[in-house]
Amino acid sequence: MIKRAYFLFIGLIMTYSGLRAQLTENIISHNQETIVTDPSKGANSYKRWTVFPSKDKDIRQIILNLTFECPDKMRCADWDYVDHIKVRQKNDSVSYEIARMLTPYGGRFQEDWKFDWKVDITDFSPILRDSLEVDYIHTGYEDNKTRGWKVTVDFEITYGKPVVEPLAIHKIYDGNFNYGDKKDPIEKHLKPITIKPHAQSTLGKVKIHQTGHGMDANGCGEFCDKYREIWHNNKIIDAKQLWMECGDNPLYPQAGTWIFDRANWCPGYLLQPDEVSFDIEQGEPFLIDVNMEPYETEKPSAKELLVAYVMEYGEIYSDNDVSLVDIISPSKEKIHSRKNQSGALAVIRIKNNGSDNLRSLTINYYLEGNKAKQFKWKGNIPFGETALITLPEEIYSEKDSATFFVELKRPNGKKDGFKADNIESTTYTKPDTLPQDVVIYFKTNNKPRQNSYNIINTQGTVVFKRDSLELKPNTTYLDSLQLPMGSYTFKVDDKAGDGLEFWYKAKDGRGDVKLLDTLGKAIKHFNSDFGSHIIYNFRVMPNVAYHLDNEPSITMFPSRTKGPITLDYFANEPKDITVIIAQQEDETKIVESHTYKAFTKGAFTYDLGYLPKMRYYLKVIIDGKEVFKNRIRLKE
Repeated sequence: MIKRAYFLFIGLIMTYSGLRAQLTENIISHNQETIVTDPSKGANSYKRWTVFPSKDKDIRQIILNLTFECPDKMRCADWDYVDHIKVRQKNDSVSYEIARMLTPYGGRFQEDWKFDWKVDITDFSPILRDSLEVDYIHTGYEDNKTRGWKVTVDFEITYGKPVVEPLAIHKIYDGNFNYGDKKDPIEKHLKPITIKPHAQSTLGKVKIHQTGHGMDANGCGEFCDKYREIWHNNKIIDAKQLWMECGDNPLYPQAGTWIFDRANWCPGYLLQPDEVSFDIEQGEPFLIDVNMEPYETEKPSAKELLVAYVMEYGEIYSDNDVSLVDIISPSKEKIHSRKNQSGALAVIRIKNNGSDNLRSLTINYYLEGNKAKQFKWKGNIPFGETALITLPEEIYSEKDSATFFVELKRPNGKKDGFKADNIESTTYTKPDTLPQDVVIYFKTNNKPRQNSYNIINTQGTVVFKRDSLELKPNTTYLDSLQLPMGSYTFKVDDKAGDGLEFWYKAKDGRGDVKLLDTLGKAIKHFNSDFGSHIIYNFRVMPNVAYHLDNEPSITMFPSRTKGPITLDYFANEPKDITVIIAQQEDETKIVESHTYKAFTKGAFTYDLGYLPKMRYYLKVIIDGKEVFKNRIRLKE
């Protein structure tokens, strides 16, 4: 019986693979286009006419995939600017912002750097039809001759019966509004809007893209925590603090102040819109109002960049309908890299697309080469909401890489209304194998009370920990552990969200963390500029060969200095290394070059105080290849 179920599952997967290929189409408006600023205007527009599906084709879902790379003939751009992706239908003057990107600080990215983001834009499917002008707008004022981005905008369209009948889209607010200005209060612009709905509308949704910018004496609007309320027919239906913690950004480290929490955004972030649903009484006009926290200041300069829509919907097509939104772990997607793709327990995100609350579900999951597993989930998810689920049984393969499949079945014990989005697959990567005897190397910085670290097994039991109260400043701890066979998670926490080093907080010093074997060789190096935490999943196997982390660990601190900088180098094997210090704007202008023969580990201090106060790069070359590059800012 088990074998029959196993082969039935494989058959379903093979059928799904062919079906998925038929259902999905990728439409690319901007294909690896180099995007630069226009300093004379502060914004640069890249309009591309793009053909989308015709209105008679049913669309189930649209995901916008956005990819950034360093351009071929220039370096990645430096600043955290606001970019907009807008669409406009032919013969229509109205444009719709369907997505907003906050660009990363790219000053330290290598030439082969690349990152992907995605956002669900299905709500815009009624206007993403036929021939459209897709406009990628890159704002900012930095130099456009030597730096920029290579950008790909990819619309991933899944065909099929919609979850709910789309009837209307209303743009109710669109502006870069003053905030804190008593002469021009934001509520003058965010006036209540009355909408007369479509005759068949039963469900509404407010969808908002909002980010805070500017800097007044209180840090508003970029660095101040304010709330926003959404009212429907004079009742609050949503209240939110417009604040985002940035220390756990999956794109790290960056060159600038990437760890600083901000007003609903972080550098290197594709904005995920705020959404709140409400019921519509058929044929009855309704009132929508968006209100910001009352705020005034003497010298206002804050801005709230806000676009808001009201979507109207009719019939929800299925009573019981669930979709598999994402496989968080295992995953090779960079957006999930903080979770680590090789954890022992799989994590998935599901969504209820049925009118009935989702209270039960069968989840089948299978790792290539292993037997299928089954989990009977119970919970309570309303229509349109999502939930994260951790699957209870470990997944593990001796293969370095394998395909992992998940299938959702029988929502509320009933037939699913749309089965094509119930199965997904991802790539599983075998976790690092560690010996039973392992050493945690942990060097504190000047603020050790911000840090703690532990090791937890799959059952959630803490097998080792060091609390922040145990740690002293500028001290190296070598914790020797002997771990039984099994799967584990090593976690380092920083309560301040600034890691063991951060260029802006040079006075806090620099710490370091590694996992070593008993011979003192590195099994795993970790970047000290990690923000809020490190999560590392591994497996212990007795008497099994383990791999060393033979890529050298190279760090430079501080990057903003009056002169002295220190280069730390740690490698398992001796190599000839060359350290080059060159001007940032013209890297052919080398100001210092040092070569070290058969070098393994140690630190070097260079005093650059004699140089002109400008920006430089420190680069490390091994075997003719640039393996490290960091920017130095010499200050007065």
